[in-house]
Amino acid sequence: MSIPGGSDKLLEDFRKRPRDARLALYAGAALEDEGRIEHAVAVWSLGDDADRQMRRVKDNPNAPEDMRRLSARADKAMRKHFTRLHTEAISSLEKTAGGKLDRVKNAIWSLTHDGEVAFREPMQKPVIFYMPDLPAAPVTSNEQLPWAAALEAAWTEIRREYEEAARANIAMQPYVPAATREKKWAHLRGRLDWSSIHIYKDAVETPAAARFPRTVAALQNVDLVRIDETPLEAFFSRLKPGAHIPPHYGLTNTRLTAHLPLIVPDDCAIRVGNELCHWTEGKIVAFDDSYNHEAWNKSSTDRVVLIFEAHHPNLTTAERAAVEHAYSVRRHWLQNRWRLLG
Repeated sequence: MSIPGGSDKLLEDFRKRPRDARLALYAGAALEDEGRIEHAVAVWSLGDDADRQMRRVKDNPNAPEDMRRLSARADKAMRKHFTRLHTEAISSLEKTAGGKLDRVKNAIWSLTHDGEVAFREPMQKPVIFYMPDLPAAPVTSNEQLPWAAALEAAWTEIRREYEEAARANIAMQPYVPAATREKKWAHLRGRLDWSSIHIYKDAVETPAAARFPRTVAALQNVDLVRIDETPLEAFFSRLKPGAHIPPHYGLTNTRLTAHLPLIVPDDCAIRVGNELCHWTEGKIVAFDDSYNHEAWNKSSTDRVVLIFEAHHPNLTTAERAAVEHAYSVRRHWLQNRWRLLG
């Protein structure tokens, strides 16, 4: 296929219009034609960030043929690159750690895996990262979580910090961003019906963390998922009266989403797979959110829980470090794409 314009010119245009996924397809193809594969994948992945349909055009029979071919090239190259990135990251860790990490090495990044993606449990479908060899259960008993009792003992102090912040009118943010496109989130996007105060978000400590020193201290004793030593996520989650979080799948089966209920009115609950859980103030509910799940508050007052991510209890210490390493390697590559492109 003839690509209009040289790669340098197309790359220059893409720098000016980084949200143009169509331009990303052309620029990436030109770079790939010149053997600059990693540069091509960087451009294509940025285009994919801008428009998730970019790699799906190949499956649209009504799309122009050249767009379908370019989409297929981008999808194939991205899958090869990210699958290799993962395998090499874990293989390198095996050499330094001196032990096998087969379960982590065999894990797949669902959206960019270079091969078949098949899930073993009918109601489990992790969106991002899947370790097939982990035991699967929608809900994990607190007896399997050595850190649970200590955190539960601190729940009244944690609730007090939240209530102090609420009285001070600390800003809460819509949990579902206004820019979210999926139809199932239409009734929640950009709205405070489901809102949050993040302490950690995307492995970055937020300014709000300073308002919750007792909560931060209590979380230090939890087996939190961390990326580059920083907890991946922890936040206060408020569900207003009448709010309903629709059925959806979470990101991975290698960690548990844990709820420490702080304010729980009647008639609110969460369903995970085929299990229905009713929150009890001060009692942790830990579940695998890669199962289809939903939550609701049918009461007349707010429901508030502290949410954080903990490692799956079946992972060994070495595997926990390896999973975090896999995320870190991918994260750093993605963060450095523009630097790679010059």
